Amino acid sequence: MFLGAIPRRPDKAVAYKQLKTHLMIMGAWVAVIRITPYVLHYLSQDIEELKLEL
Repeated sequence: MFLGAIPRRPDKAVAYKQLKTHLMIMGAWVAVIRITPYVLHYLSQDIEELKLEL
């Protein structure tokens, strides 16, 4: 195995910057996934009332 194939560890500053970027991307995806049902429900404008007649 050649020594060039071993990946070098990044600097801590670079690693923290990349971690922060990845966490922001993941947070954005979670927000999109959580908000989507509410937006779709609002856009459907399906007004159906359940009436129970005895």
